[in-house]
Amino acid sequence: MKSKILSVLVLSFLVFISFYYGDVIKRNVLNLNTIAVDKFSQSIAFVKHKFDEHFNQAQEIRNLRERNLELEKNNIYMKNFANELNNILSDKNSSFYYPNVSLVKAVSYVQISDYNKVWLDILDYRGKIKGLIYNGYTAGIVIEKNGKALALLQGDEECTFSVYIGKDQAPGIAHGRNDYVLVKFIPKWLEIKINDKVYTSGLDEIFFSGVPVGEVFKVEEEGAYQNAYVKPYAQTKVPSYFYMVENL
Repeated sequence: MKSKILSVLVLSFLVFISFYYGDVIKRNVLNLNTIAVDKFSQSIAFVKHKFDEHFNQAQEIRNLRERNLELEKNNIYMKNFANELNNILSDKNSSFYYPNVSLVKAVSYVQISDYNKVWLDILDYRGKIKGLIYNGYTAGIVIEKNGKALALLQGDEECTFSVYIGKDQAPGIAHGRNDYVLVKFIPKWLEIKINDKVYTSGLDEIFFSGVPVGEVFKVEEEGAYQNAYVKPYAQTKVPSYFYMVENL
């Protein structure tokens, strides 16, 4: 009899708890379920992100390896071309051709207000005028001043070097003009067109031939010659490092 009464009391207590606290328990259970699902989704997203990141890096590494192989192949072709050219020059008793460059660093401006003149990290410079290259394009020239290497960037008016223009290789002298390059002393009988490409000629022994300078955007006549206004490929800001032409 006592056990039946106890069972009834326990059952009544459970019914009472369920009636008064069922919603609270249900909400807590649902909240726990939501949190668990959210954490699981976050974990899945994290794993997927890491998985994609890993395979993106792997793809990037493969791309870089392929690019490196392509550059190595081009380097082999260039060396072979230089060797064949040297053989030809040797047969004609001419000088060997093997262009060489060295990495140099911009140290500081000569004057804070002049962004076209910078000192290079060569303390004892006694060499002749040499060309500066940045990202494969002409960037300026190097001259000696007080035993130090002074870089005259392409925007400086004292920066001059010889160039060819267009497929007919019209000769001219490039002069820096801040945000453009002015090529002067071009023979009038040679046709210069807008968008003609401009390259170094190498005849001044400052640059070797074929370094890209820019493209023509304006042509005008001046006396017995014509001038070409050129938009340079190199950016106007001062890079930290350049390649300096060492020998031709």
